[in-house]
Amino acid sequence: MPVYATRRAAEAYGYSVGILLLDFRGAFVPGDVGNATTYPYPVLYKTVPGAAGARVLAGDPEIEGAVIEAAKWLESQGVKAISSDCGFFVNYQDAVAKAVKIPVALSSLIQLPFLSQFVGDRRSIGVITASSRALGNRVLELTGVEPEREVVVEGLQDQPHFKEACLDEGDELDTARIEAETVAVAKRMVKNHPNMGAILIECSMLPPYSKAVQDATGLPVVDFITLIDYVQKGTHQRAYQGYY
Repeated sequence: MPVYATRRAAEAYGYSVGILLLDFRGAFVPGDVGNATTYPYPVLYKTVPGAAGARVLAGDPEIEGAVIEAAKWLESQGVKAISSDCGFFVNYQDAVAKAVKIPVALSSLIQLPFLSQFVGDRRSIGVITASSRALGNRVLELTGVEPEREVVVEGLQDQPHFKEACLDEGDELDTARIEAETVAVAKRMVKNHPNMGAILIECSMLPPYSKAVQDATGLPVVDFITLIDYVQKGTHQRAYQGYY
C-alpha cells in the first residue's frame, strides 16, 4: 500500500483542478465553469478579491498580486493544475505560471495556437467573446497565436439578455435566451466568413451553448471546458483495462 505525506496547508484532499474566479455574482448553470457539476472530477474554486470583470478584461496590473496569491493558495491545497472562469485572465497567464510549480491554463483563448494548426492557414478561426471591445490584438498576442492568423472576433456585449444577466450581474439567467443570442452571433459570423474552420468560445458562461453553436454551424467548437478537460486528462492519466 502507498504511503501518503500530510500537506499541512491543505483543508481537504483529492481536488483535481483549481479554478480562479472573478469577483462576480451570477447564476452559474450546469456547463458553466463555475458550476461544479460540469465536471466528472473534483474541482476547487478560489475567488480573486477585487477581480471584477472590467478590471480583468482591461488587464489591470493592480490585481496581479491578488491573482498570484489566489493561485498559490490553490496550489497549497493540492490541485494538479490551475485554470479560471474568464478568458481575459490570459492577462495574468505568464505571471501566474512563473509563480507556481504546477501547470497553468488560465484562458480558453490559449487554445488558439492549437486551432490554428488544426484547421490550417487557409481557414479563419471564429472567437465568440463576452466583449469584442476588450478582445483586441494585444490580448490575442498573449495567447501565442501567429500575428498573421485570421481570427474573427464577435462579442455578445450588445445582446440584451447576455448583457443584463452576465455583464451586469442580473438576478436571473434565461438559458434559452442566452443560447439564442449566442447561436445568432455564431451564424452571422459564419455567414460573413464562409471559410471559417472552427469556433472558440471565450466566455466561461457560454459552454452550455457550445453544442447548439456546433449544431447550427457544423463546425468544431472549443470552449473553457474542452481546455479544462484537456488539462485534467494530462495531469491525471489512468491505467487502461480491457481484453486482448
